[in-house]
Amino acid sequence: MSDQMKPSNPEQSVWDYLVNELRFWSKDKGEPPVPAQNQEKGAFPWLSLAALVLALSAQLTLEPSPNRTPWPGVVLYSGAAVCLVLAVIQKEWRLILHKPEVFEPIQPRLRVEFLLAGVLLSLIAFFLFGSGEFNILNLSVWLLAIACLLIAFWPRNENKSIGLKAFWQQAWKAGIKIHIGRWTVIVLAAMAVILFFNFSRLDSVPPEMLSDQAEKLLDINDILNGQRPVYFPRNTGREVIHFYLTAAYMAIFNLDVSFLNLKAVAVFANLLTLFFIYLLGREFGNKWVGLGAAVLAGMAYWPLLFTRLALRIPYYPLFVAPVMYFMLRGLRRQRMDDILLAGLFLGLGLHGYTPFRIVPIFVLIGMLIYALHKPGKKRWLVSVFILALITFISLVVFIPLLRYWLANPDLFAYRAFSRLTGMEAGFQQSPLVIFAQNFWKASVMFFWDNGVIWAHSVPGRPALDLVTGALYFLGITGLLVRYIRERSWMDLFLLVSIPMLLMPSILSLAYPGENPSLNRTAGAVVPVFVVIGGALEAFIRTLKERLDGKIGQFAMIFVVVILLVWSAANNYDLVFNQYYKIYLASSWNTSEIGRVAEFFTNSLGSPESTYVVGYPHWVDSRLVAINAGYPGHDFAIFPEQIPETASNPEPKLFFLNVNDGPNMQLLLVTYADGVLSQYDSAVENKDFMIFFVPPAQGAQP
Repeated sequence: MSDQMKPSNPEQSVWDYLVNELRFWSKDKGEPPVPAQNQEKGAFPWLSLAALVLALSAQLTLEPSPNRTPWPGVVLYSGAAVCLVLAVIQKEWRLILHKPEVFEPIQPRLRVEFLLAGVLLSLIAFFLFGSGEFNILNLSVWLLAIACLLIAFWPRNENKSIGLKAFWQQAWKAGIKIHIGRWTVIVLAAMAVILFFNFSRLDSVPPEMLSDQAEKLLDINDILNGQRPVYFPRNTGREVIHFYLTAAYMAIFNLDVSFLNLKAVAVFANLLTLFFIYLLGREFGNKWVGLGAAVLAGMAYWPLLFTRLALRIPYYPLFVAPVMYFMLRGLRRQRMDDILLAGLFLGLGLHGYTPFRIVPIFVLIGMLIYALHKPGKKRWLVSVFILALITFISLVVFIPLLRYWLANPDLFAYRAFSRLTGMEAGFQQSPLVIFAQNFWKASVMFFWDNGVIWAHSVPGRPALDLVTGALYFLGITGLLVRYIRERSWMDLFLLVSIPMLLMPSILSLAYPGENPSLNRTAGAVVPVFVVIGGALEAFIRTLKERLDGKIGQFAMIFVVVILLVWSAANNYDLVFNQYYKIYLASSWNTSEIGRVAEFFTNSLGSPESTYVVGYPHWVDSRLVAINAGYPGHDFAIFPEQIPETASNPEPKLFFLNVNDGPNMQLLLVTYADGVLSQYDSAVENKDFMIFFVPPAQGAQP
């Protein structure tokens, strides 16, 4: 370890002093970790194996069943925790050591001219965004302001500078070398699994759009037709990144405004999230922790469902992951470039999905955790500087929304405050009591109940599958034990991140029935699966270190295959079987109606002569139009408007609910030559009525 990496200041931090007495393992107090090569070979890791088996058995008892009760799971998980603690004491179970930290505090080098230019351009951009629209001028000024501020603080390393010509000469001389080793093969296999789970049956799972998707596609259609808002006011307001990325994808590849294309962009966002989960796991532990976290998250039912729903939900974890990664790495390495990138992604995340607004508070708490664990006034001042810099950069990136917020405070804050406060519905009991109940429900959703929203979950089941639920419990227990023993700020940072990222769901105080919800907790996917990846790596390494030669190798491979295949099979059933059936039964068959409408408009009729007769709690007529190929059009017609359609000589087609007898009678009275028929849907209980009106005599069909 270099001198820069070694702590030379013996001064005790505030946090060390406060929690020192909690280190109740006096035998190991102050002892350095035992290197892997000194581990006892040949001693089977019974305690670690018992902990895993008990945890899997516990989660098995918590899976949905008619007479499910939590108590067997509580008892078995308690036994798993005891075994794991004993395994730690016996030095049998060890989480991977953290990478060494740079002790010397960060020393920023400032380019004053770029800082002044960035501040001035930021102020100009703030006023230019008063229009509430993106345009060439304000977008250029804003991006230039961000670039100037990043350059102003970006570290300079003259020793590593190399000219472009010299670079190409070196590259040409070295040639192209391809080496395919064990790691490469494993990574390629992992990528294949991830891509399969993310793209398999993307067109049919989920099979239908909801009104939320109609709102999204209408906003995207607005962009394609020339609108450029910084915030979409439709449906109580939404941030814009999802819409602009999807519109760009559709425009570049000349694609239809459709549900499938909406899903495709969401899947790419999820894949990018998995990449950052890998990087975070590697930063927190090693490449195996990162790979395990990414693979298990890549086939997990929780993120797959909210990704395939194709709303803005994936943009919560998408930006949480790089914020956590660059912040953790920047604090560990004391590198200015990482700190700047953390601020950049923090600001971008605020343009993604409303629940991300909790992340600035988490960053503040994370910096406080770091500062409390570091001794010395100088370190505290550096921590304050880092926090101020992250805040400043993110605020500049946030400028378009900040300007909109100040101009429209009620609309911008409505989504969050309608759940947090009693502005829509009064509190059912004391807010503190509701908060405590919500906190508990959200904390145990990984093992017990992930909520009742069928659109992005299988109601009433745990948020994690059987294998990842057990590994998550072991990972959390192991981190808690290690923190008490070693008091690493990185362990506490990861532990605290989970409840903080659950807060958008927990803080639904006015509507506690909406907690837990897998959409508002989506950011927690990132640390949860890093914890899971750490637990998997620790158990596999325990087998490898404790068992000799080929036996250890075989045991390690056998356990990895069993756990991964078990998890994959469980998640496949949840996504492509259970969720698909629930969604199909719960949603309306607007795609089926849309296909009939498309056939009619392409043959006899037109969009203007196609109607969906309004009926309570039936199909969204906008979705029918989108499925028919007419985004932005609405086929809706109210019953009182039906007689007015008689003046149109074109052939007409009306869609009605099978229970809408009065309007069927009205159509028969209005059009004596009309033909009423029932369409036999491929989905049970989703039949609908079709009323066809031939063209008026003498009219051109």
